Amino acid sequence: MKKDRRLFLNQISLMAGVAALSKPMASVASISKRINTLNSTNNSITIYHTNDLHGNLAPGINNMGGLYQIKALLKKQETSGLLLDAGDFLNSSHSPQQQGEVIYTMNNMGYHAAAVGDNELSLGQDKLAALIHLMQFSLVNCNYEFEARLAKLIKPFIIINSGKFKIGITGVGHQVNGVKYNDAIQSANTMAAWLKQKQNCDLVICLSHLGYSQASDTPDNQKLAKQSEHIDMIVSGHDHKLLRGPAITLNKLKKEVVISHAAWDGLMMGRSVFSFESGKNRCGFKAKHFITGQPYGQTFADSYSGLQSMQKQLASA
Repeated sequence: MKKDRRLFLNQISLMAGVAALSKPMASVASISKRINTLNSTNNSITIYHTNDLHGNLAPGINNMGGLYQIKALLKKQETSGLLLDAGDFLNSSHSPQQQGEVIYTMNNMGYHAAAVGDNELSLGQDKLAALIHLMQFSLVNCNYEFEARLAKLIKPFIIINSGKFKIGITGVGHQVNGVKYNDAIQSANTMAAWLKQKQNCDLVICLSHLGYSQASDTPDNQKLAKQSEHIDMIVSGHDHKLLRGPAITLNKLKKEVVISHAAWDGLMMGRSVFSFESGKNRCGFKAKHFITGQPYGQTFADSYSGLQSMQKQLASA
């Protein structure tokens, strides 16, 4: 991929709920944000993503995983893009000081947005609201109904302008105690349609903490993709799923949807690149998963096999 000049991203956060989508926006907050260590290109959008970090900063088993390893890996990348997380980036059992350190590190890395996961919500709405004030990235969710204070802090979507491209980002989560839940698949589809058709977004991304796969009729990210019409990519989180790379499925309109799930505890980072022709029509897609802290000289296949063995040990414990 070609190197290109360093650009600034203008992030526009539109603070209106799904119920108000047909009305003029009541307030618009506009900020300019530079992406640390990352550059943009003229004809592509790059998304780096994580999920289920669980507050892990330092490497864990076999010196792999953790936010510090992800930060080091990002510095080696030649391309630019958005940095997103699919939820559970905090650990509810950690102290406020430890949680603050995770947020500080994510701010420093240049994260743009994250979904709201179980660990964030289990802190309680008041404690989560206090932590949000420390975040320089947005929390997004369109299917929960929060109490008044938190409702003002968690956005149903954000829109980011990167060069000539307009990227809409929303988020969904599964049912949890203490928060009113609206159907995640319906909410995500309503929001995605509005972002694509009314806001003319070139790419719509859903940060989904539904899990890659769930039993029976329980919503999950595969079901979300198949029942969607305007979502281009689902950054997947919630379950301990180990994939070599993203999965591609067809939506209701027989168009491709990317589902990308990057392990857990910071053991992997995903990178997805969408290419566009003139006229902003999608014409290509490339993706790769990186194993953080992969031993020098070891192949991806060998490192991946080691993660598989570790996953089996955890499952049998």
